[in-house]
Amino acid sequence: MKIDARNVERFLADPGAARFVLVYGPDTSLVAERARRLAKRVAGALDDPFRLTELDADTAERLPEEAAAQAFGGGRRVVLLRDAADRQAPVVETMLEGRGDALVIGMAADLAARSKLRTLAEKHTEAAAIACYPPEGAARGPALEAALRAAGVGIGREALALAASRLGGETGALRDAAERLALYAGPGGAVDLAAVEAVLDDQGSASMQDAIDAALAGNIAAADHAIGLALEEGAAPVAVMRVLLSELAALRLVADAVGRGASPRDAIAARRPPVFFKRQPAALAAAARWREPAIMAAIERVLRAEADCKRTGAMPELIARQTLLGLAQRAARGSAS
Repeated sequence: MKIDARNVERFLADPGAARFVLVYGPDTSLVAERARRLAKRVAGALDDPFRLTELDADTAERLPEEAAAQAFGGGRRVVLLRDAADRQAPVVETMLEGRGDALVIGMAADLAARSKLRTLAEKHTEAAAIACYPPEGAARGPALEAALRAAGVGIGREALALAASRLGGETGALRDAAERLALYAGPGGAVDLAAVEAVLDDQGSASMQDAIDAALAGNIAAADHAIGLALEEGAAPVAVMRVLLSELAALRLVADAVGRGASPRDAIAARRPPVFFKRQPAALAAAARWREPAIMAAIERVLRAEADCKRTGAMPELIARQTLLGLAQRAARGSAS
């Protein structure tokens, strides 16, 4: 069965009679966290070799045997299958056809909807699938603010906008950022712009954002310079594509609001998280140049580019640069309608 996002916490607390749970998705830190929580819930501890066994893609053929084994001293065993993928689907199916009450937890990267392993987990009566996706761009600010609030720390509006622009896509990166900011501010303190600058390293993210802003505003030279810097500073091409997708999604909302009569400035002011004040001129320039049909075409182009970046033998840095500059050229021609 497919576990709906609203029911994930409930399932992690009680997986019931499920014998195989596939935890998958692009948010690898969230995959690991949920798999560990589920394993600990069933096995009781993660350091008991009699209750927990780990396999990987190279040892997956042992899965039916391990799943059928009884735990020494009683209790339910857990088998963690790391790096799970479609080529393990037959052995997982064999395991499910056999006996044993062990819980097998498969940890996998992002899987397509037609993935054999994902389909098996979603359709089999004794299996379940949990998708793990990073928080979308608009959700990162509120998620960070909530994490800081739970730690007894506040954060200003502009500081939140800057921090959200520097956050990595994965859940682990967000939580790490919240912990470091909370430690810096201290109990009962507040995070300001200086704290964000001091605590959150760019790792290419500032140049990445500059490149994306310049591209959507139609400034080809600035986009070319900034994307070069971002890649040199360590920005991952796939991360560039994902941030670009988030900005295009936000730009689509702005274009929709403008189409319904709002001014570009008011539409941008309504964005959540708010646009950092230094980025607002570029955001206004982009709002003047892009309309919804072109934005949708750009989103499709970036999705293809992201997939291309992950292919064996690809040149992801070149793909990211060409995609970004292609959008900059389109915006530079005038209104992208």
